[in-house]
This record gives sequence, C-alpha cells and structure tokens, in this order.
Amino acid sequence: MDYFHAVQDGRTIVQRAIKLLQDVAGPSYPVLFMKTGRTDWTPVSEENLYSIIDGKNNTAAVVICDSDGNTKAMSSWLSREDAAKSASILQSRGIERFKGDVKLPI
Repeated sequence: MDYFHAVQDGRTIVQRAIKLLQDVAGPSYPVLFMKTGRTDWTPVSEENLYSIIDGKNNTAAVVICDSDGNTKAMSSWLSREDAAKSASILQSRGIERFKGDVKLPI
C-alpha cells in the first residue's frame, strides 16, 4: 500500500476510535494513523483495545490501541479515578484491556 492510501485508511480507523473514546472519556485526540516499527506503509488495525497511561500529579489518560499496541486515540488528561471509570465503561461495552506497552509517537 502506498503512503497516501495508508494514511487515508488509518485516518478512517482512528476517527472511529476517537468517537468510541469520546463517548466515555470526553475530548479525545488522534495519535497514530500507521503502525510503528514497520518498513512498509501499514495503517493501524481495526480492533480496539483500551489501556491507561499514567500522567503527572495523579492524572491518567485512556487510550484506544490495536492489538500491536499502536495508540489510535487518547483522551485528555483526567484524574486517575475518572480514567478508571472511563476504562470500566469501555470494558462493560466489550472492549478488552491491552496488556502490553502501548506505542506512542514520543
């Protein structure tokens, strides 16, 4: 797949992940359109898993990633309690927790 089509496909997939996350965690943002660590242009995968990233000063963010840990969407920084509540709602909707390290562009 060429770069242009990979980005277009990835953007479509990421927009669905953002909507899913915004429904439970409020404002959410795109992170990665393409898989990291690949030598070809591959969009992030369709499957949605969640994880929580710890921040500073008792904050956390909820992320939606694919099965390889490529983060597709990230919430704003929330209190750890609110992040846990959002994650619980995702889990109640059938979204599984990602158990590995998520990939971020930092």
